Amino acid sequence: MEHSNNVALELQKVQESTAGRLSRSDEAILAELIDRQRISEVMLRFGRGLDLHDWEMYAATLDDEFEVDFFDLTGNPAAVTTPDAWSRFAKACLEKLVVMHQYSNFHINLRGDEADGVFYHVSRHRLPNRHGDDHYTQYGWYENTFRRTSEGWKISKLSHKFQWCEGNPTLIDATDPEFRAAAAEIFGVD
Repeated sequence: MEHSNNVALELQKVQESTAGRLSRSDEAILAELIDRQRISEVMLRFGRGLDLHDWEMYAATLDDEFEVDFFDLTGNPAAVTTPDAWSRFAKACLEKLVVMHQYSNFHINLRGDEADGVFYHVSRHRLPNRHGDDHYTQYGWYENTFRRTSEGWKISKLSHKFQWCEGNPTLIDATDPEFRAAAAEIFGVD
């Protein structure tokens, strides 16, 4: 992530040092590169927050109210929620697990102060146990929407798609009372 921050800062320095000497199209290209980099950094902090179980870092990537579509995981339709409620849900799903999220194939479409993107993911989950495989891996992508806020880019729609999974899906314990309470808060079901 340090490298990503350096790239964005370098682009910004170039833009500032060449102000008035670049054509409008060059300035637009630099602005677009900076926005793409900042959106990429949001996704990287999103995954890093999950991996570190840093729920504040994770929540900081989400808009004040946002739509979440995790049908592939929960079987529930999309809902509108808050960063705090969604972080509680993520914590209930993942706190007991060792996790590692990898993102690739970033495809970002900018539209002024809004953007959307597709980000491929491999999400690994591990929990040694006596009842089955100790791993569960999801392969797919996020189809997210972003909004520029006074605090920077934030995820305004979070949509998690699976292509396939391997291993033991019961590592994410949907019967756990904390999981059920967090899911009920967001999706309105028990």
